[in-house]
Amino acid sequence: MNEKKSKNYEINWERYEKAISNVLKNFVERGFEVITIEEIWFETSLPKDLILEVFQRSNLKIPKEIKEIKDKNSIIWRSEE
Repeated sequence: MNEKKSKNYEINWERYEKAISNVLKNFVERGFEVITIEEIWFETSLPKDLILEVFQRSNLKIPKEIKEIKDKNSIIWRSEE
């Protein structure tokens, strides 16, 4: 009997963190201070759940010019300043 081997997939979090960080830099260059998850989704095409998971992991480099990142009416991240 042949057993199917299940593949273990490992998520490359650094890759997604870098993609989101780059998009955040682009928003800063365009003068954004408050950004929504939907805007990040539109720019990256990453699933919303994945974007939220990246923010929860807290390894993102968020430019100091950004004041808030929101998901609908919830604040996901807020500047400490």
